[in-house]
Amino acid sequence: MKNWIMVACVMLLVAGCTKYTTPRKVERRITEGTWTISSFTIDGVSVAANYQGYNFSFSETHNVKVGGSFSASGSWELGLNKNPAILYLSFPPVGGLEYLADDWQVTEMARNRMTLQRNDDSGAGGKLVFKK
Repeated sequence: MKNWIMVACVMLLVAGCTKYTTPRKVERRITEGTWTISSFTIDGVSVAANYQGYNFSFSETHNVKVGGSFSASGSWELGLNKNPAILYLSFPPVGGLEYLADDWQVTEMARNRMTLQRNDDSGAGGKLVFKK
């Protein structure tokens, strides 16, 4: 019986640990290549189709170039938070980019995938996934 209780406690601890993406990892990977939006939901409604054909290139000088079927530019910054890393995106209010201009928690940062969650308490949930 004691072994089962111990196993259950370890399982709860492992399940409760969230691994966050560090700002250093985001900074290193975000500037590699061109990104597209594969998924974007606002309050559970998919709006990704509105960004079909948009390509995003993040430079080391913290500029963002939007190309493809639409052209614009913006900027990006990383917060000092480490748990989780916060990505600040700034865009002009054109082509739907105003919905991307916000601060986002980086919930996943891989070579070919970046998952962001809107970082606010307003109740207007949003999830954004970039892929290469």
